[in-house]
Amino acid sequence: MRLGLLALASAAFIAFALPAAAAPVFVELKSAYGPLEPGVPVVAFSYDVERVYPDVERRFAQWRPMVPLPNTYYKAIPNLRKFGVYYLLHASQLEHYREDFQKAHRDDKPMLADLIPRFDAVYKKYGERASDISENILQPEDDRQLWCEKVTRDLNLVIDEYNARNGAGDAAMDSYRQSLARWLGKRNEALRFAVVRAGGNANLNFVESVTSSGGVAGFDLPAGTWFIAAQTEFWSWYRPMRVTAQGGRVQLTGQDATRRRLALADWVGN
Repeated sequence: MRLGLLALASAAFIAFALPAAAAPVFVELKSAYGPLEPGVPVVAFSYDVERVYPDVERRFAQWRPMVPLPNTYYKAIPNLRKFGVYYLLHASQLEHYREDFQKAHRDDKPMLADLIPRFDAVYKKYGERASDISENILQPEDDRQLWCEKVTRDLNLVIDEYNARNGAGDAAMDSYRQSLARWLGKRNEALRFAVVRAGGNANLNFVESVTSSGGVAGFDLPAGTWFIAAQTEFWSWYRPMRVTAQGGRVQLTGQDATRRRLALADWVGN
């Protein structure tokens, strides 16, 4: 069982506070076909989440970031091939790479405007041409080979970054994940205040568990009214229960189940 992400107190505080203030509660879930299988998520909320959450959801829905669609029209620019054996031909190809690239993509003006200045910067850094005369020609790596390696490496870095920005990598998803994390933080903070106003437990908004054998989920809950939520592929349960200081056991059967879908992932702040 893990403590809710929206708890007002820290996990460490709750861990020490619960044994003195909470009691074991067991929720047994049965469908028309018998006990639920092990591993079904069950959540106990200290407030009526179906009443409180929709208002927060409506206020924040318009700002939720959209998942980026894959750019199916973009074809990644291939990297320059790295070489294991040094050839003079490789140096010649690199020296003319910019000109050949411009000819091959002359109809894509925006791409050339983006990439060519960055290609130019690589050649400005290492030189326009490989050295014709090497001072260490008899060494395992001479000046021309080193020039080829550096130019190839840096041109590939430029190409990789461009591909990522234009749909051939994870840059769009990384940006989406960062935006979603900020959005979730703001929404969850608003939900936290709404829970307090609704009379939810000030230190523990919800507790999560899963069913074990026999369809039983175990909780440690302070006394009060708790709302139990669970769902399978076809059925869902959402029922209030009164927890006393002594804890206890409650059974939810097929007669308590409905066909409606619960937004459990959203309710727990994910």
